[in-house]
Amino acid sequence: MKLRNYTLRYLIVALLGVIALWASLFYVVILDEVYDNIDDGLKNSKILIIRQAYADKSVLDTPEFGINQFKIVPLPKGQHDYSEKFESTFEFSEYDNEDQPVRLLKTVFNDPQGNPHLLTIRASMVEEDELMEDLMIALIALYVMLVISIAAINQIILRKVWKSFYLMLDKLKQYKLGTGAFTPPPSPVEEFKTLGRELEEMLRRNEEIYASQKQFIENASHELQTPLAISLNKLELFADNNQLPDEQMMELGKISDTLQRLVRLNRSLLMLSKIENRQYAEEELVDFNQLVKQLTEDFEDLIEYKGITITTDNSSQLYFTMNKGLAVTLLSNLFKNAIVHNRPGEPLKFIYPKTASP
Repeated sequence: MKLRNYTLRYLIVALLGVIALWASLFYVVILDEVYDNIDDGLKNSKILIIRQAYADKSVLDTPEFGINQFKIVPLPKGQHDYSEKFESTFEFSEYDNEDQPVRLLKTVFNDPQGNPHLLTIRASMVEEDELMEDLMIALIALYVMLVISIAAINQIILRKVWKSFYLMLDKLKQYKLGTGAFTPPPSPVEEFKTLGRELEEMLRRNEEIYASQKQFIENASHELQTPLAISLNKLELFADNNQLPDEQMMELGKISDTLQRLVRLNRSLLMLSKIENRQYAEEELVDFNQLVKQLTEDFEDLIEYKGITITTDNSSQLYFTMNKGLAVTLLSNLFKNAIVHNRPGEPLKFIYPKTASP
């Protein structure tokens, strides 16, 4: 997963939590504000109704809710609570044919003659379930739009911001040890500049270490090869001396075999070191059918000596892109081991994969 998509995934989850928390707080605040506005309107209506009742006594004769949405009920004289009391309830609505939420204000006041009356004023309220439903729809739409906007910004703006970083990655993918210095692309971002400088310095040190190791291996191989060759030549001179006893000749033969193994081991170690250091960088399309044919001719004497019959299945061609020198070495070792360790007179057959193609 790419870095910008990785961060976008966590951003979307975090945004969902933030919007959910914000929606809860928004709902509580809006509902409280709606109640405050309704209560303020009821208080204002109370003042106007009482004022009108003092001016027009007929207003006191309103025992039921009418068009004006209030009713006045006379009370017996005595001790009464003249404070304002608010409550929320449901009343049947003929238009909607169902109960609707209403807000009630109940208070007691005295008429000009000092008679107490209970004033009840009502006002329609917003339905909380409808408010919640509308709020959820709006928030879902907002969330979707935010996600789309953030994704678009992420693809456009962040791609431009991270452009130098991806250029640096591309250069690192193409970089091969021993092929030259690494130069980071220019970047306006200070962190990417620091990263580029550190990479350049690290790869420069690796180039120096690689060059010194390569030189050491070559020198060590040549220095070791020279005394081994001298030792083998001297042993051959001693072996040519017919005056040596048979026991000494046998010992010289053992020493010669040991030195020959050292020579082969030195060559093998040198080859492995070169492979590890990627010094066989030249690659080409190798035809293994042709290579097997060539090695069959090279090992013809050994094949005849072992009495082995070699057959090849040329119904398909085997090609592989690699260093040709390594391909020859690999196939030569396999070829030689197959011949040397095979039973005399046993056939040896080469079969190529059917799907092999250039």
